[in-house]
Amino acid sequence: MIASSLVSVALSASLLGLPATSAPVVPTDAPPIPSVTADRWIVYDADADVVLASWNANDQAPMASVTKVMTAIVTIENADLGEVVTIPSFATRARGSTAGLVTGEQWTVGDLLIAMLVRSGNDAALTLAYHVGDGSVSTFVDLMNAKAKQYGMANTSFANPNGLDNEEHYSSAQDLLTLIIESQKYPDIKRIARIRLVSMPEREGFRARTFSNTNKLVGAYPGVVGLKTGDTPWADKVLLGVAEQAGRTIYTVVMHSDDHFSDTRELLDWAYGTYTIRDRWLRVFYSEEGGGATIDNPGELSESHERRLRSLTPLDDGQWSTSSAADLPKSEMIHRWIREVLPSGEGTG
Repeated sequence: MIASSLVSVALSASLLGLPATSAPVVPTDAPPIPSVTADRWIVYDADADVVLASWNANDQAPMASVTKVMTAIVTIENADLGEVVTIPSFATRARGSTAGLVTGEQWTVGDLLIAMLVRSGNDAALTLAYHVGDGSVSTFVDLMNAKAKQYGMANTSFANPNGLDNEEHYSSAQDLLTLIIESQKYPDIKRIARIRLVSMPEREGFRARTFSNTNKLVGAYPGVVGLKTGDTPWADKVLLGVAEQAGRTIYTVVMHSDDHFSDTRELLDWAYGTYTIRDRWLRVFYSEEGGGATIDNPGELSESHERRLRSLTPLDDGQWSTSSAADLPKSEMIHRWIREVLPSGEGTG
């Protein structure tokens, strides 16, 4: 078990807006700090924009095929999914995981993205880089590094579009979390990443294929909808996880793992366990401290109540928002929160 003093955990007095003397900061039934084989990892609450826990999150390490998420972003920004690409011969000689591309075949950019993100085809990644880079993979890699700089990924360097081991190819859990966050702004990446099994029918110049997702958590762990696996000798096992469960979205990164699926399960179990604790805290805040808010009459909350709610939901321009409702007036949002968290008919004052 990793010592809790060495782990950055969001379940703290500062996050909840509690005075340092408040007790308990963490309830006795709070889930233990995650115990995983990965030596670099991070867990992020996308709704609250909070890192729940992390370990060696800024340490650089090889990232393997999760590289292809950046390859997908650069491709989508510079090509139309319907563009037809002729497979170059050098791409068919790609090492590692491939989609079985054949020299001279005609693929669309969209189908190549599926082959790259679902099957993790190194040949598909090279083909896309060659196409978008106007015949130069190195030009495409320059675009990847420029995008990483734009995103503020200071501990990241790309040397290729597929993630094969290279001394100049590395990232960190924190930077890969940034990559997840940015990738979720692209509907096509989100759509493809959640595919569990896909069949591509035969057509002229193209033989039929069926790809299953290398991310075995898709369809197996409740709510997992992405994002990308990786596995090389230097990187060991890597996984970028995206899960949507019980109205909450969690992102995870595990690097240098012995079992990236088991580790991601552990982190997701832990993360969703913290929500139960946080909802219980919210109930205690209202039932014990009052503050003039009830089921039928939200009223005006005290400063301490607002501070506690602010730690649980993002605050933007005087309005509250959650995954289930956005941009509602504060009183209405608080009313909805109370109705969702507290049993029907239970008062708060």
